[in-house]
Amino acid sequence: MTSVGRLLGHRGWWRWLASALLLSFVLGPFYWIVNIALTPEAQSFTQTIRYVPTTLTIDNFFGILEVVRFGRAFVNSVGIALAVTALSIALSITAAYAFARYTFRGRRLLIVSLLLIYLLPGILLLVPMMVIFRTLGILNTYPALILAEATHSVPFAIWLLTNYFASLPRELEEAAQVDGCTRVGAMLRVALPLAVPGVVAAALFVFIASWNNFLFAFMFTSGDDVRTLPVLLRMFVMGESGVYWGKVMAGAVMTTLPVAGAFLFFQQYLIRGLSAGAVKG
Repeated sequence: MTSVGRLLGHRGWWRWLASALLLSFVLGPFYWIVNIALTPEAQSFTQTIRYVPTTLTIDNFFGILEVVRFGRAFVNSVGIALAVTALSIALSITAAYAFARYTFRGRRLLIVSLLLIYLLPGILLLVPMMVIFRTLGILNTYPALILAEATHSVPFAIWLLTNYFASLPRELEEAAQVDGCTRVGAMLRVALPLAVPGVVAAALFVFIASWNNFLFAFMFTSGDDVRTLPVLLRMFVMGESGVYWGKVMAGAVMTTLPVAGAFLFFQQYLIRGLSAGAVKG
């Protein structure tokens, strides 16, 4: 028993060591972002590497708020990400339920086509969407960004929710229909409440993808009124007066915190949604 206990003890230490190394590898870049954001600009890059800043300051956070219209870009990012999430989830729920519960000609072909569309690089869609938005006269507007980002997020959300709806028992909806519910009523009152973890997981993925999207926001906007945070930070880096890394990292911290907070708050739904959605229907 002693030898077995020692062997288990050694294995436990190896697991702790492997977990610590993996955690250091993942969190290392984030630590350096925060480190540079809290370090005075003059001390950010010197010949001596400082793993712990000797002097802490929050001037970089106030500095980026004074130099660029960070608040407006933040509001734009929040509004566009929420609108994309609402539109994508509204479309994905109905489409995913139809794929999961109905058998019709071309069903498998449509599902495969959605996955292929999701796998296409966003840059391939720039020219067609540019022509469409210019014809409609909505370039450099919120609807252009919302529609552009939704085209790339809806296929993934449909695929995830289709698997989740397929994992739910049909008998519950059939029982609701026996009690007088219509097909739509059974979906809204029975299937949709049970699918909340999957819906939250899909919504979180869509929100994060829209929040971090740079390509569409950069190509379809040309003014500060519609510009989002990724575009703002890029333009701040490419300034003519040089790169102020302390302010850039401060902006990166303020850009990352909302997404990280949403992820931590909804992580239990995310895990449940992904695990249940992984079951093949």
